[in-house]
Amino acid sequence: MRRPYSSRAALALWLAALLLATLTLALRGELVTDLQGFAPDPISADGVALDPGAGPAGRMLLLAIEGGDSRERAAASDALVAALKEAPEVAGIQNGRLDPDDPALDFLIEHRYLLSPRVDAEHFSEGRLREHLKDRRDDLASAVPELPRELIPRDPTAETRAVLERLAAGSGHATTGPEGVWVSPDRDRALLILRSAAEGMDLDAQAALIEHTRASFSEHADTGLRLQIAGPAVIAVESRATIRGEVTWITAGASLALAVLLLAVFRHPHPVWLAAVPLASGILIAAAVVTLVFGHLHGIALAFGITVLGIALDYPLHLFAHAQRAGGERPDGGDLSQIARELWPAIALGAGSTVLVFALMAMTGFSGMAQLGLFVLTGVAVAAVTTRWILPLLIPTRLQREGLPPLRLPLPAGLARPPAITRWGVALLALAAMVVVANTAPFPWEDRLSALHPVPEEQVALDQQLRSALGLPDVRHALLITGASPEQVLRASEALTPGLESLREAGALGGFAHAADVLPSQAVQRERQAALPEPGLLRERLEAARARLGFRDGAFEPFLRDIETARQQERLTPETLPDGPLRHALNPLLQPRDGGAGWIAWVRLQGVHDAEALARWAAAAPLAATPGFDAVGVRHIDFFRASEDLVSGFRDEALQRLALGLVAVALLLLAATRAPGRSLRILTAVGTGLLLTLAALILLGIQLSLFHLIALLLITGLCLDYAVFFSRPLRDAAARLRNLRSVSVCALSTLVVFGLLSLSSLPVLQAIGLTVVLGVVFSFLAAALLAPEVIRRDTA
Repeated sequence: MRRPYSSRAALALWLAALLLATLTLALRGELVTDLQGFAPDPISADGVALDPGAGPAGRMLLLAIEGGDSRERAAASDALVAALKEAPEVAGIQNGRLDPDDPALDFLIEHRYLLSPRVDAEHFSEGRLREHLKDRRDDLASAVPELPRELIPRDPTAETRAVLERLAAGSGHATTGPEGVWVSPDRDRALLILRSAAEGMDLDAQAALIEHTRASFSEHADTGLRLQIAGPAVIAVESRATIRGEVTWITAGASLALAVLLLAVFRHPHPVWLAAVPLASGILIAAAVVTLVFGHLHGIALAFGITVLGIALDYPLHLFAHAQRAGGERPDGGDLSQIARELWPAIALGAGSTVLVFALMAMTGFSGMAQLGLFVLTGVAVAAVTTRWILPLLIPTRLQREGLPPLRLPLPAGLARPPAITRWGVALLALAAMVVVANTAPFPWEDRLSALHPVPEEQVALDQQLRSALGLPDVRHALLITGASPEQVLRASEALTPGLESLREAGALGGFAHAADVLPSQAVQRERQAALPEPGLLRERLEAARARLGFRDGAFEPFLRDIETARQQERLTPETLPDGPLRHALNPLLQPRDGGAGWIAWVRLQGVHDAEALARWAAAAPLAATPGFDAVGVRHIDFFRASEDLVSGFRDEALQRLALGLVAVALLLLAATRAPGRSLRILTAVGTGLLLTLAALILLGIQLSLFHLIALLLITGLCLDYAVFFSRPLRDAAARLRNLRSVSVCALSTLVVFGLLSLSSLPVLQAIGLTVVLGVVFSFLAAALLAPEVIRRDTA
């Protein structure tokens, strides 16, 4: 039978929309997986960007080589450095060894007298020069010299070594073994530090770098050596891999269980695959819309969006549940298009309410939440429209004519006709839940993202071991300096040094490193140049110092020339540093502020033992009494606290949007139904379901995270759907039974999927699964028990 023009037009528009969405994703689709792209930008009160996860620590990989003997480990360490140092994804790799032939060191050697912290007038006295020359003589006789022999004629005072040690001190204080590479305190492992060129939260890039590092090391595997890799990026990458692996089997298991359930309930194969059409259409078009609006689609928004779009699966199930035949005729009468038309007011009201809630989410300033809101509202709208106008056209003609077999779904008689006392029971439960929620103090929010990571304890222990062995800076605490120019914040860093030394002596911290350790201020560089002796005086002192030490005449002419050059050198600025170890060390510590209005400098701290003393010292304006630093700010930053504040801010805005959404839904229900009683019944069911779920989680002693909140958003949509259908004015008991079976199928299918999710070993998946299971049970019972009585035909 030829379809009417309107049906063909609807089908053509649907196919065109799917084609356009597919082309959009194929041509412009970009799936972003770094956490930084999902979370809101952490901004301080004065507009400084605080990045607790993508700073220097987030880009750092800690490497350890174990097995074999010390020489084999050192050789493997050198080979790994040689293999990775030129890789584009590597910003730098260090193992403690100084390579005089490294081209990147040329600039550092040429400017060593501007950079070395040891340069002062006394440093070039005759007595000090003689001490330096004795050390160089020892180097010539040593198998492991302090300074490479090639550099001795140019640098008898070992300023190059001093500069490199200063740079390395900013990264830690590792032990150098007899082979000249970093080793662990027990000398059983060779240690390296690798810095990624990518952001720490760019997990795809970090995973590729980790794999590249392992592959580069694999040639040494046959010697019995083993490579261990640790660091925040490793933990994040392994967490993601664990989540993906578990999601894969849960998705496969849930899909199979759902298919078996639908096949058992409907006793026909077509509802199994047809139910996926609205959901798949919603996901595809929603992904394309988000891509067009934001320029990319975040993986977290996609994953959570698909989870929340489980609401959309209810719409086709309602249609199929009402399309059953009984004694050769469908009770609803007419074809599936007519049934869809009859159900459309209820589907549209439920979908419209859900769209309204997530539309408010989409208008937030948080990129991740806005993407999630836009994805869900688009997907729900598309799924509802597809169910109404497209799905009836896809059902085979025979099935259209005969309808589906009666549902095989036994239900308790009490749900079909609940006694009046059950409503009082629901009211008492809701009141008790309100008491539980209101009297819970403090409210059990879990703001620590680390508590949700499925990280093996051995990986955390390895990270702590290597971090301690390398003497790396504290990943939690730092000082932030703000100023108008690079010179101002560099001078401020130098001015803070005495106060930081006092804190170290008092035991509040173990060490510190700042940008001025890498690039001294112009003022300090001028002082160092002024301390360099004139050529004639230096030559006279040098000749006297080398007497009877065995050095040939003229051996240190390169040294004399370098000193004269340094006296006339242009002083260094951040802009004049070439790509190399100096720039790589400086960039994480000295940065222009967003928008170019001023500069920031970081002071990285090691071994913070008294964070409160450190915070009090920073809050006391340590530079206030120093001339020239009136406009300079110094602030203690607790990155863990910043992360928690970020999460709590995200959560608070989501809760505000949810509350506004419920108010907007109430207005929509009143406008659409023009029945205050029905609207109140729907809202009461939704509120009761949410309250009971929240109270149950609290009584179970569960800390509530962002993922519980996302699950509560899903429950809101599900409960709206259940309550809207249960509140429909029905004219006979048979219609009420069909309605009950329809909503029951929807609830049961959701329980199957999220019940498996609640069995996951991963905290993230378990939180979502358990919350939705509880929410579905409570929402279904609240909506069913608050349903109105059947309207008798004689009262119509």
